[in-house]
Parts: sequence; structure tokens; C-alpha cells
Amino acid sequence: MSGIGKQEQGYVKSALITGLLCVAAFTAIVYGVLRYQAGEQLADIKIAEQAKVRLTSGLLTQIFDYAANDLRVISKMPATEAFNRSRTEVEKDGLKQVFRVLLEQKAIYSQIRFLDGEGAELVRLDYLFGRSLVTPEDQLQSKSTRYYFANTMSMSEGDVYVSPLDLNVENGKVDAPYLPMVRFGVPVFDDSGQKQGAVILNMLWQSLLDTFKQSMGETYPAYLLNSDGGVLSAPDKNNEWGFMFGLPSAFKREHPQAWQLMLQSGSGNVETPDGLFVFETVRPLEGLGSTADSEDYFWKAVSFLPHSTLPTTAIFVNPWVVGLYLAGVVLLLVAVFYFQFSRHKRRELRRENTQQARRFWKISSVLGDGLIVMDSEGVVTYINPEAERILGWSSEEIVARQGHDVFHVHEGDESSCSILNVMNTRELYRSKDEEFRRKDNATIPVILNAAPLTSDTGEEGVVISFQDFSEIKEYQEKIHTLAYQDILTGLPNRRALDDRLSLAIALSRRHSRYLGLMFLDLDHFKEVNDTLGHDAGDSLLKEIATRLQHCVRETDTVARMGGDEFIILLPEVSAPENAITVAEKIIKAVAEPVYMPEGVARVGVSIGIVVARGAGVTNEGLMQSADAAMYEAKRAGKNRFFISEHPLLDDENDSGNHGDY
Repeated sequence: MSGIGKQEQGYVKSALITGLLCVAAFTAIVYGVLRYQAGEQLADIKIAEQAKVRLTSGLLTQIFDYAANDLRVISKMPATEAFNRSRTEVEKDGLKQVFRVLLEQKAIYSQIRFLDGEGAELVRLDYLFGRSLVTPEDQLQSKSTRYYFANTMSMSEGDVYVSPLDLNVENGKVDAPYLPMVRFGVPVFDDSGQKQGAVILNMLWQSLLDTFKQSMGETYPAYLLNSDGGVLSAPDKNNEWGFMFGLPSAFKREHPQAWQLMLQSGSGNVETPDGLFVFETVRPLEGLGSTADSEDYFWKAVSFLPHSTLPTTAIFVNPWVVGLYLAGVVLLLVAVFYFQFSRHKRRELRRENTQQARRFWKISSVLGDGLIVMDSEGVVTYINPEAERILGWSSEEIVARQGHDVFHVHEGDESSCSILNVMNTRELYRSKDEEFRRKDNATIPVILNAAPLTSDTGEEGVVISFQDFSEIKEYQEKIHTLAYQDILTGLPNRRALDDRLSLAIALSRRHSRYLGLMFLDLDHFKEVNDTLGHDAGDSLLKEIATRLQHCVRETDTVARMGGDEFIILLPEVSAPENAITVAEKIIKAVAEPVYMPEGVARVGVSIGIVVARGAGVTNEGLMQSADAAMYEAKRAGKNRFFISEHPLLDDENDSGNHGDY
């Protein structure tokens, strides 16, 4: 027994020694593999996070570029120039309509104003609760002491001033709750080139913040810092905007080493005892002509990866690593599985990076400009997808060909080309007067920037970014149409009605024939809003507008004055009785119930009618007479009409009639 016992002891001892050696070797292998994997994963994470912050930087810069372009277009529109010249109430109404269209079509803007040369607000619209609101005259303020007004008035024509990102101030106080925003401003000039005022456009910081957060994602904490380290966006909202009140930066206090290292470079990554910081510098003012120094005006987009989230080399952290120890007999199989799994994870990361790059490319194609690169001889070397879409040429059809033979239209030869001349001047060339030729031989107006390009090898060329200006022209025509049209119902508005009423009065004087004007006010409309909601009220107004159009002739005009008031112009009636017939049809049509998803609505209508002919008839007189007749119908019990001739007769000769339906 003693011999067997010794053999068993020797076997156990040998097994233990061998096992310990195997465990030691296995531990060394696993540790080396984990260290390698951690290094690979960390490298992939750095690449992915750098691409993400670079994408975010590009998107924020693009938003600034588009806001500046919107403001330039608005400041040069006919309505703006007309108000700048005359500043009458009629031109002011037209400018308000243009401002309203901009605010309601682009929700990233919260306010637009026209200030005179002394800083006083002449026109101001705010976008609140889903609609644009005009500030009453008695509530307009003077902004002569605000820094952004003085800076805007110091700008040259065509340049855009961009304010630092700060909190909104009204009547000398910071708004509560806080309303962060960026202000864009351009001066306006008279025909002699003298500055007469400024147009100020406020962009909601929330739109930039939403873009920043959506692009950065929620995987890791993300920060947006200004050039002083002040926190504009952070995972903890309590750390934001402290610099506005003289408080020290929470980021600089918590990560001083990381901040100092990030200031030394435009982009990259910094690793400190706190974790890994991947950052990119955002310079939103480049190319805008701002008075602020674009080198000093910058933000830092930062993705912070705490050490707890970074790949680790600890063996006993992952359960599957512990399983490797317990399954030492299948060491080779587990090792193969591990390497395959590691390879798959890296492939997934690279696939994700590729998808992110494609997503960025799609966003740039939709939001970006067309891009063409030519060498010093004017030969096209690159064209991006947006330029292909605008011009109709594919990359294969245009690359390696002379740009002037293909797309650029201008007088003279290549030696007089302003675009190629930037290689000599070394200055950025901007133009709104260039024309490009499409593949179908049609020419289109473009807005372009041309900049000199020098490669690392010393080769020179020019890079051209451009936009199709024809879309802006169509946008201007659309705004002109909306200036004469009610947005909700599509009916003519007061401005269009005035033009048609003036024509009808002129024809009445010439041919001595009757014309009729009907002032309509819906009864019980407020009850619909109160019980069914404002959306139901809007649907009701659209339905009433349709019914009114069916009650009149094609030559008659149905216009909406605003709220629940409508006006109908009958440019030719043979006798007052014809207007009464129309009023009876309208009362009957309006009385029909209106079925909507929110419920059934019933309203009535009170109608004031005035008929007139010959001399002495004016737009204002007819409107006042029709309005007075409508109030007579209201006082008589609503849901009826009251008719009178214009001018109003004395009480004893009053030819008024009324009906009750």
C-alpha cells in the first residue's frame, strides 16, 4: 500500500506541477490575447468616435451656413427692400408676411426683426406655440445698446454677423426659463449705399443642441464647449450655462488636464486618468464674413469615454474567460473561438464605421453644395454626387474634361475666367451671377464659392462649391404668391381683395352698374374652438371657405380677413335683390353641419351687405358700410343678413332690409 500510495502521491504531484505549468502558460496566453484585443478595440473605438465628432462638427457648421444664406436672401427680397425705402404700413404688412413664411417653414428660427438705423424695432415676429406672432407696435423695443446691433451695423454689404451663443435678453433681463440662441444679422442699405437698418434672425439653440445630441448619440457622455471651456451642452444640465453667470466651467474643474491638451490641437484624442476624450474643433464662422475672428470663435465637440467603459485586460471580468480556465482541455478550440469572435467584433465595428460614413455622405449630399475640383489647366479632377445631380453629368462623363467646355458659361476665354483666377489672387471668389450648363444644354443660375487648392505635392487647382439658385428664385415667387393668399384656407387675403375691389369700383363708375360687398362673421365659432379645439376650428374654416366658393360665381371673390371673418365681392349685380339671393344661399349652406374627426360642428353666419354704383365709392367706404351692416345683423339676432346702399342714407330714407333664416 505504501508503494501505491507513493505512486499516487507522485502522480498527483506531477499532475499538480503540470497543471500549474499549464495554468501559468494558459494565463500568459489569455493575458496576451486580452491585451491585444483591448488594443484593437480601443483603436477601433477611437476611429469610430473621431468619425462621429467630425460628422457632428460638419453638421453644426452646415446649419450656420444655411442660416446665413437664408438671412442674405430675406434681406435682398423685394418686400424687404420696398419697406426699407418707404416704410409705409402697406409695405410693413408685406414684410410681415415674408417674415411669417420664413418662421413657419423653418422651425429652427424663433424670431426675426427689422431694426432701423438707431436700433429701434420696426417689425418683429416671434415663433411661439407652433405659429408666428406679430409683436404689437406698443411692445416693440430699442436694441441700440445690444452688442449684436452695433456689430451688425459695422458689417459690409453681403457679410453676415454671427453673435456668440448666449441666453436671450428681453427688456434688459435674461429670459426665464433660459432661452439660448445665436443671432445672425445683416445691415440693409438704401439705393445710395447708406446703411438704413438691420435684419436680425434668432436661431434657437435647441435646434443645434438636438442636432448635436442626435449625431453624438447616447453611447458615451458628450460635451459641447466654447473656446473658454464654458459648457454649452453636457449630460448633466446643471453644468450648462454657468459661464453666463460668472461661474467656473464644470468641465475645466473636473477635467483640467484634458482641457489643456485639447486646446493644443484641432482634433484627435486625449487619454488621462479620467478616461479617453475624443474631440473635434467646430469653427462655424468660416466663410461668413463675420466681424468675429473665426480663429478665436470655436467650439469643441467632445466624446468622453470613462475608464470603466474602455476595454480591459482583467482576466476574471468576463465569464467566458473564467470558462476558459475551467475548460483547459479544450484550450485550442476555445482559442480559435476567441479569435474568431474578436475578428467578428472588429468586422462589425468597421461595418458600423462604413455605414456611418455612408450616412454622413447621404446627409452631406442632401444638405451640402455641389462640389467640383479643377486643376491649374481647368481640367475637372473630381465632382461630388450633388454636383452630378444638379448638372446631370456623371463623374465618368465630366472628369478629365475641360470645365469650360462642359459646364462653365462665361464670356471670353479661360484667361478671363474669375474662377480660375483665384489661383493667382489666392483669395476666395464669391458670385451670384455665374451660370452653369447642364447636360441637356440648359443653363442655370448658381451661387458659388471658388477657392485656391494646393496639394502636398505642390500641384495647384481650384475647388468650387455651388448651389442651384433657381430653387431660391422659385422660393421667392412662392413667397410673393403667399403674400396675396390666406395660408389656412387658400383664399385671397385682404391685400388681394383691395386690388380686386379697386378694379370693381372703377368698372362700376365707367358702366354705372351695381357692385356688392358682403361682410360675413361666423356665429358660435368660438364655441367650436372651446369644445372641439383649435385644430377643429381650422378644419371648420376650410370647409366654410369651400362652401362660400360654391355659393358664388367664378367672377366673384371670396376672401378671408382673418379669424372667422370673410368678405365676398360681387363685382357686378343687376339689382340689390341679387345680393339677397346670394346671402340666402350662404346662410343655408353655412347652417349645414360640419363633420370632423373631433366631432360635429354647427355654426351660423351674420352677413352685412352693401350695394353701390357710380361715383363717390371708395374701398374704405364700402368696407366700413359692409362692416356696419354686419353688426346690424348681429344686433338683430345673428344668423341673418342686413342690406343697405352706399353711401348710407338717413334713418327716414334708409332702404335697409334684413332677413331671418
